[in-house]
Amino acid sequence: MKQFITLLFTIILGFSYSQDNIAWNRVDLYVPANQAGAYLEAMDEFYSEIEMPEGVAVSLVRYFYRAEDVKATHSIVFAGPVEGLIELRQIRSGEKYEDFYDDLNALDAKVVANSAGQSLIRVNTDAERGNWAQSWQWSVDDQRVFAAAFAELMQNFKSVETYVALGSINQGVSKHGESHYIYSNQGSFADNLNGGPQNQPEFEAFEKFGNTIAPISTFLGTRTEVTIKTWQ
Repeated sequence: MKQFITLLFTIILGFSYSQDNIAWNRVDLYVPANQAGAYLEAMDEFYSEIEMPEGVAVSLVRYFYRAEDVKATHSIVFAGPVEGLIELRQIRSGEKYEDFYDDLNALDAKVVANSAGQSLIRVNTDAERGNWAQSWQWSVDDQRVFAAAFAELMQNFKSVETYVALGSINQGVSKHGESHYIYSNQGSFADNLNGGPQNQPEFEAFEKFGNTIAPISTFLGTRTEVTIKTWQ
């Protein structure tokens, strides 16, 4: 682990990537279509009234593209520094939270999965965030090789100006064994469709990335989501 952290620190310094990595908790939900508006209203009523800890964001997102075996329609994503997430968990208690929870219990929404992890390398952290995002999941055997390959890929993708992150999934791992993800933010549906290599050097960089990680990882699929609202 110490060698991996040293490698990441070297990568970050060499390519001016952010050292401000974050933790996250994702609660996957099945929300009936006719109750999605009521779910948003209940969340907005609670989270708009609390003072969010510094650096913490809570987002309600809707899955747009997902694999057939993914039963969730929505997710609540808690993200930020560990200390902030701990503080938020303390805020999520008391009479107001119980009333909020009662509102949710009156609906037919169900929690279908709960996972947590952390970012390892974040790129373009100052970029304006759009409402669209895509993530790719892998089961990784050698995270040092994977991280170095990702860093080299990002160094050669000059056209990417949006937020991109490599991270690890540490809790709530499914039977498929996903351990790492790459998350990319886009501004619109068109940006989402037009993503990927834009020129020959980027095609070559993408091919090299695939060839490098193939022996030490298994690709498990993608998800695309749309942010409905973020509280921060």
